Amino acid sequence: MSRLEAVYLRLPPWLQNAAISLYGLSYRHERLGGGYKKYVQKFVERDHWPSERMGDYLNTQLQFVLAHAFRNVPYYRAKWSSEGISEADLARFTVEHLKQLPIVPKIDLRNNPDSFVAEDVRRNGRLHRYNSSGSSGTPVTCICSSEGHRAFIASREARSFGWAGTSIQARRSMLGGRRILAPGDGSPPFHRINWTEQQIYFSAYHLAERNIPYYVKALNDFRPQLMTGYAHSHFLLARLIRDQGLKITFQPKALVLSSEKLTAEMKETLLDVFHARAYEEYGSVENCVLATECSEGSLHFQPDFGIPEIVDAQGSPVAIGEDGRLISTGLLNYAQPLIRYEIGDRACLSPEPCPCGRSHLPRVKEIVGRLEDVVVSPDGRQTVRFHWLYLGLPNVIEGQIIQETLQSIRVKVVTTENFGAQDSQTIRDRLRKQLGDVTVTVEPVPELPRTERGKFRAVISLLNKN
Repeated sequence: MSRLEAVYLRLPPWLQNAAISLYGLSYRHERLGGGYKKYVQKFVERDHWPSERMGDYLNTQLQFVLAHAFRNVPYYRAKWSSEGISEADLARFTVEHLKQLPIVPKIDLRNNPDSFVAEDVRRNGRLHRYNSSGSSGTPVTCICSSEGHRAFIASREARSFGWAGTSIQARRSMLGGRRILAPGDGSPPFHRINWTEQQIYFSAYHLAERNIPYYVKALNDFRPQLMTGYAHSHFLLARLIRDQGLKITFQPKALVLSSEKLTAEMKETLLDVFHARAYEEYGSVENCVLATECSEGSLHFQPDFGIPEIVDAQGSPVAIGEDGRLISTGLLNYAQPLIRYEIGDRACLSPEPCPCGRSHLPRVKEIVGRLEDVVVSPDGRQTVRFHWLYLGLPNVIEGQIIQETLQSIRVKVVTTENFGAQDSQTIRDRLRKQLGDVTVTVEPVPELPRTERGKFRAVISLLNKN
């Protein structure tokens, strides 16, 4: 914890709100100043381009990024030169040639993030550093310039929020992983307000049955037009609101949610409680990939944000409709360009065109899941997504699967008071049907742990730790 954070946490809530609002002045300029409006306009224009024009644009941007990386980024200059790739070779590259470049594993960025920083950008301006939660290992340090940050936000404004019929500048709520209370403090209020940006921020750390009335009152008093943040935390909040018979007295235009998969069941519950549609957004702290949900309910990769590739275990492209490792080449971050970077997720593209007509923005069939969140059956089969496990079990509020060994699975569940032996047996039967001869222990718990950033992990594998 920094000294500034320590001072902040000792302030009373009203003074914390004042401090946050003051900080919001500079942060607003950081994100929405400079060329932000121009970037938004360009993303909106490209939203309606034909596929050929988008293809030409991507090739031009890619060649610029590759030349920039070779000249200015130590990691790529050394890596590509050692493989006999010259700047002249890169000048002829198109998107189709990307597969000739080596994949960048996440561990390389974790171990030496500064080796990815462009020397010319470092010399010419202040850079901003962000860290991932590190839930699966050492945190990833991501570095960008102010203009890069504005380009990231502009893409979300045009697509993530724009497609949902709203704006990042709308009166909004955020439910996320920042700590707003001192460690060990569990007293309300569980929100803080940034009046500069008309944002109310809720901490995901305190989502428990006893605290939900405080969340509901703060939401009803603030009346956000847009709700953003962690998908699973919003789903848990909605479940608890419904179970307690509480009422939301406002109607936001939309919820734009990220960090976890947004299932059909989650969307239905959110619509029932908040009376507004929830849209899924997929991205990463590295800001080299973005996928946004359109009006037809499909996720679309945004290649003018980051060019996606789906590859197999050997790094070769898979057929459309098959899932594989997600690789992405960012086009917006000149400070720390990530080229053929392995995000750590598996994904699958849809072979069917989307009714929305955006054929130049690849339609996603599914973001399958994190590579490290795989459950392996005794016969070697791998399963990633488990949202089906709790379907039709209204007494399960949320659950977490922990694979302890190949033959041993523990399922921690937060339950209602009506949870019983039959619910436990259903969970055991479903897992055994999927995984085979395994021992399944169902363990009711009062709450599930969150990561350092307050995120929920539905699956945890301990195989590599045993």
